Amino acid sequence: MLKRAVSTAYYAMFHALCVSNADALVGASPTGDDFDLWVQTFRALDHGQAKNRLLAYRQQSSTSEISEFARAFGNLQERRLAADYNPRSVFTRSQVVSLIDLAEVVTQAFDSLTPRQRRLLATHLLVGRSRS
Repeated sequence: MLKRAVSTAYYAMFHALCVSNADALVGASPTGDDFDLWVQTFRALDHGQAKNRLLAYRQQSSTSEISEFARAFGNLQERRLAADYNPRSVFTRSQVVSLIDLAEVVTQAFDSLTPRQRRLLATHLLVGRSRS
């Protein structure tokens, strides 16, 4: 059960990032054809791409919320891979609670980004464009 909690903490961050991208580029609460576009944008982010591009963006960004989110995202992604694919990996309850707390704190801080910050990040993550 502890391994599943590690995986879930990571996926909470990944989904928060996917929602942010779709909301920033398509708009929150889309209807009709825009909903299909929102879903397509939500699903456009690849896990490996997310980690690598977040870490690259982190080096360019002066925004502490993005920097901390990127650092935590990479950490949780590595832990999730161990939890899901390494049968010998072991997590203690306190480690898992710390990871869950970390995911919650950085995601809440990430939620405070401005619409422009979200658009810049989404564009970098999905298109690979550098910040300007």
